[in-house]
Amino acid sequence: MQDYRRQIAYLYAYEYGRQTRNAGFVKMETRGENCRLGIHLKSFCRQGETPGKAYIFFGRRGYMVGICLGELKVQGGILKWQGTVDSGNIQGKGIRISDTGGVWVSRSKNRNYVARWDDGPVDVSHLIPYPSGGIKCIGCPRLGDCERSVI
Repeated sequence: MQDYRRQIAYLYAYEYGRQTRNAGFVKMETRGENCRLGIHLKSFCRQGETPGKAYIFFGRRGYMVGICLGELKVQGGILKWQGTVDSGNIQGKGIRISDTGGVWVSRSKNRNYVARWDDGPVDVSHLIPYPSGGIKCIGCPRLGDCERSVI
């Protein structure tokens, strides 16, 4: 039988760096090399406002580096993202699902939503998108401090 793992984590809202409330949940099911993710965020989206981007993050040099999964969609009054990633090589970045720490949804600079697999505390100032410099930036001691490693 293929290796099977299922996990549910709560999404918490962070406004101006502070955790404010429970705002939804993330479901993850891993079976072999396929990982299905479902993000359900209870957040209002005004006409013309961008719903936000979903990331799965891993730790590196004190930062939580987010690999973009895609844009959220408005469905039935909530924001959702559903999809499948390769559990051994997420979005071709060489990161395994077992190396990830959770999911991050960025709606604006000051409105973030984070679900950690271990329910630990989050310092949202250490969340950064996967750098444009790629794997070279991930291994660089200046990760998060130079233009190439932040978007």
